[in-house]
Amino acid sequence: MFEDSSFDERALPVILAVHSGTPSEDELEGAALIEYDPAPATLESTARWMRIRDDLTAEGFTPTEILRIFLRAVSLAYNMPGPTMEMLAWMFAEAPGTEVAREVCEHLIALGEAPVPPGARRWHLDRAGAIAAARLACDGDLDPGFDRLLVEAIVPLPVVRAALAALPVERREALVLSTTDRMNMAADMLGWLLDTRDLVDTPAVTAARTRLINQAPGSDGMQALIAEESRGTPRPLHPRPTPAAREALQYLRDKRAKERRAADLGLLAERAWERAIFVEAPELRSTAAWEAAGERRREQIADAVVTALGPEFSLIGLRSFGGLPIAVLSRQGIRFCLVPGGGVDVGLSPEEEAEIRHAADQREEWEGDYTLLDELDLMRPLTHVEVGPMVVAQAPNPPLPPHEVSDELERSPLRLPSEAEWEYLARGGLVHRLTYRGPGVPDSDEWFEATEALGVDGANMFGLYGFGFQPEPCTDVFRPSHDGLPTDGTPRRGAGPRVVKGGAAYCYPWQGCGEWHLLLSAMRTPQTAWEYALAPRFVIAVRTA
Repeated sequence: MFEDSSFDERALPVILAVHSGTPSEDELEGAALIEYDPAPATLESTARWMRIRDDLTAEGFTPTEILRIFLRAVSLAYNMPGPTMEMLAWMFAEAPGTEVAREVCEHLIALGEAPVPPGARRWHLDRAGAIAAARLACDGDLDPGFDRLLVEAIVPLPVVRAALAALPVERREALVLSTTDRMNMAADMLGWLLDTRDLVDTPAVTAARTRLINQAPGSDGMQALIAEESRGTPRPLHPRPTPAAREALQYLRDKRAKERRAADLGLLAERAWERAIFVEAPELRSTAAWEAAGERRREQIADAVVTALGPEFSLIGLRSFGGLPIAVLSRQGIRFCLVPGGGVDVGLSPEEEAEIRHAADQREEWEGDYTLLDELDLMRPLTHVEVGPMVVAQAPNPPLPPHEVSDELERSPLRLPSEAEWEYLARGGLVHRLTYRGPGVPDSDEWFEATEALGVDGANMFGLYGFGFQPEPCTDVFRPSHDGLPTDGTPRRGAGPRVVKGGAAYCYPWQGCGEWHLLLSAMRTPQTAWEYALAPRFVIAVRTA
């Protein structure tokens, strides 16, 4: 129903309908489908539904209204991981009165033997009914007609035991014994009986326990249960909240803190934008001026840059990477290059688009490229930008969780590049090429592996490499086109996710879904597409007098 602690717009009409008390079955089923997430982790599921509960509470919903929403999602989402048992038990405990619990029990009893949809399971309904019956039992208002809901479901044993404890001994005994005819496996039944030992221990239950032990004494599970039975240690009822709920709450707190920190990346990147050093070196303003400077002058400028950067940096020397000489520096074992300023056409050029369309025409299956061709407006219009000189890491950092990227940026004396700076650096002084390695479409695993293996040997003219492989964040806020892109190399500012360039390695091995598109110099995605990792390539501007 919600995404990132905010209303999913598809679910909003459903929530409002529930609030008004007039939801249709289709609306409620839609709400359950919206929340579907195939992730198997119970902890994640519990935390997600806790978030939904918190959001509903913040909107003014009462515990009873929230419980109704949760139970509708459970009853309509047969195959889907709806609210967990922990969440249902919790919400039943928080909602005042027994009205909703009685509604649930009456609904499920009336449902009877109604057919289950093909491929579906009834256990979502069963667990809701058992927890509702437990609520009524604990309130002393459980109709005997609802008893069977307690013993036909997969529910938390603390819930069942709390319900049994509230019933008269005769009804408890009858419930326990009635399950012996319903359960298929003796070991399961014995475990259930052992877990209720401190609540029901009549002669009839003892006899049933003995019979079950004798039926299947050889299995490992049975032996463990027999050993536990012999110890006779009663199990106390679990207090609320349960350990699983406490763990999920802590998980949720940690996750929200990380999400808030990851969202800080944009603000931190904009604050860091002014980080720069000042050097009297007009020769750095363009590649032509840098190339025209003599060797001695280039060495002097490189020394001045290192001095301005501080003692953490050292000069390795001037190197050529197939073009003009580049000063290579080192900081804490990481190599940087001094890159002179210049111009760059930011975005997908007509030549690059033609190359992609030509490659698509040559192949029978090109599904991923159709997606790319639908997204060309993200990389338009082609905009010429003038970029200043800077000191740049030769390769991006190893991938970090987004919240750690924020921490790293705050600690670092460096900053993130603007989107225009990133493309200037990636293209390496060349124009209208698909990737930093050239104009060809990188449409094979072999291309990817061979290029990645090159490392520094595959650097472009600026001595930089690895562009497109890792998801590299930029300072710019993401916008759906290049309209309004500053032409002086500065970033687009504002609230929201940042631009991310690259990321193909994070999707490797490719599955024919177009992941290679992320290698394109012009390709751009929002930060929200990279929930788990970002790999910043840190830079610092060089201001020249």
